[in-house]
Amino acid sequence: MFFGCFWKKKNNLKTLTTVLSQYYQDNDCQKLNQLTQLLQNDTIKNPSDPFMRHYYLMSLSTLYHLDFLVASIDDQNELIDYFFNISYWQFYDLCLLANVVNMIHVERITPYIFDILKQYATNNMPTASVETVSKILINALETSIIQKKDDFTRYLLDKIKKYKFNTDDFKFQTWLLFWTGVFENNNNKVRHAYSIATYLHQNITLKNFDKFLTITQTPSPFFEDTKKDTPKS
Repeated sequence: MFFGCFWKKKNNLKTLTTVLSQYYQDNDCQKLNQLTQLLQNDTIKNPSDPFMRHYYLMSLSTLYHLDFLVASIDDQNELIDYFFNISYWQFYDLCLLANVVNMIHVERITPYIFDILKQYATNNMPTASVETVSKILINALETSIIQKKDDFTRYLLDKIKKYKFNTDDFKFQTWLLFWTGVFENNNNKVRHAYSIATYLHQNITLKNFDKFLTITQTPSPFFEDTKKDTPKS
């Protein structure tokens, strides 16, 4: 782990997100708790530093993601207030949203996701930003399904289709197929997503598929049953 002044530098955002992603993949609650406490302490010592506060909220969100928990209303309001004042989404803003979206009530982020997709459609986004938007959309789909916000899930799937988002990214399209299959209760689509991820050797993606199905106690798509795969209307 990295400590001290490392966290105080804005340009270490990418390193922080890499560490958070690794701890999440490892399901390491202990390290995430330690890191979250460290960042909270640094926030208290540096109350005027907004980046430190954002780093803490990103770590807290990753910790909450392990059990699909939602943040307090105060923490949600703080983040929404920040996003409300963004007129043009830059890499830092996108990265922040990507790493906290899972602990916010999804209906509160609808206008911001719409803004981001419009920006994607009308501007040439750098590759790194497109990758981060992909993470936002995938995490938002997961969150909406967990929170059982069918209208939002349907809305987001429609917007992704309308804007032809990231059609050449096989990893994103595999995740999109997985969440579409889960949302529609369509085992064929879920199995297809598994097949693509296996073929492309996307081991982390496969691990996350398994994690979601296990935590949510979703029946395995590989066991046939008498239900017919029909999409939600």
